[in-house]
Amino acid sequence: MPVHLRDLRESNAFLNLLLEQMPAVVLLTDADLHILELNDAYTALFGQSRQQAIGQRCGNALGCAFAVSEEALCGETSQCHRCQLRQAAQTALQHGVPADRIPLSHTFWVHGQPQKRHLEFSTRLISFEGRSLVALILYDVTELTCANRELQRQQAEITASLRAAGAIQQALLPKTIPHSHHLAVAWHCQPCQGLGGDLLNVMALGDDHLGFYLLDVAGHGPASAMISLLAHQTLHPHTGILVDHSSQSPRIRPPEEVLQLLNREFPFERFERHLTIVYGVVDRAAGTLTLSNAGHCRPVIFLQGNILEIETCGTIIGLEGVPFGQETFSFLPGDRLLLVSDGLLEAMDPQRRMFGDLRWPELLPALAQASAQEMVQTLLQELGTFTAHAPLADDVSLLALERLAH
Repeated sequence: MPVHLRDLRESNAFLNLLLEQMPAVVLLTDADLHILELNDAYTALFGQSRQQAIGQRCGNALGCAFAVSEEALCGETSQCHRCQLRQAAQTALQHGVPADRIPLSHTFWVHGQPQKRHLEFSTRLISFEGRSLVALILYDVTELTCANRELQRQQAEITASLRAAGAIQQALLPKTIPHSHHLAVAWHCQPCQGLGGDLLNVMALGDDHLGFYLLDVAGHGPASAMISLLAHQTLHPHTGILVDHSSQSPRIRPPEEVLQLLNREFPFERFERHLTIVYGVVDRAAGTLTLSNAGHCRPVIFLQGNILEIETCGTIIGLEGVPFGQETFSFLPGDRLLLVSDGLLEAMDPQRRMFGDLRWPELLPALAQASAQEMVQTLLQELGTFTAHAPLADDVSLLALERLAH
């Protein structure tokens, strides 16, 4: 036998079942907001029986804090003119305009105690036997609202912590440049999420030597940032990684040896992340530059008008494999070195084309006569134009060194 919706709507049993199964409180009121009927959800939420609520005005039946404290009827307290629920009910009665899921946070007295409740309410005009009535539907969202606020509080704490961590990471970047009367250094290090896996440094290794590196831990965000911080600490001149202090006369380790030691300190199994790095040493007295590369973007050297992209490269830090190797070049006044991270080369324009494919080959000749500072500024300007200044998808770092005349 077919069941017709129209028959169900005319069935009192069906309507009562529907009303009682609703998780929301349903109040049927007259024009003065006297309660004519309600469902069982009311008792569970507001603590009064049906018999106690029928005939009361809405605010009194709900235990409105203003009605209780002022011992006044709903509609006659000092705050009733501000009541959203009353205003919405009157709008429904007078104009037939319903309200849907309006937020309402208020204090109600339940079982003799004030309780802050977070509700959402809807109103519907009902015509019954020639009378205009209004149905008030109250959804209790207190638990959800409190949970959301707690999540927001926790997120605010996380955001503040990440901001503080980002400031600490930025503080690790070089503030003063050693041997500045012999070398000009320019750099830029921009994480894509406040914290990043890129880091760079420039350090004096005695009177005539300067060490430098640009590293990139896989991924970005807090985990990569913490590993980059540990790598920064490991690559401090006093740890013995960069300078061998075991002998009576400190020995500056060649770059390949430094990367071999770093590789032992950062096996993949330790953090389940790898890192890439270019580490180099400038010998001012000898006029040389020595580089070793562990899976990083190719360094570019501008030597006496020639542009060299150094292809000698070993495996990433974290895996045993190809030897790192190293190369030594003359590094005389006017020569420059440029290091970048893959965040620059893999940045995409709105058509999803990569900066390293389209702009990088064109820009290198244009940078041939640029100073270290001009290199960095030009690349950042070109990157912004290329990406239409969209948010970065990866950390972007650049380090440029220029040998100055005495």
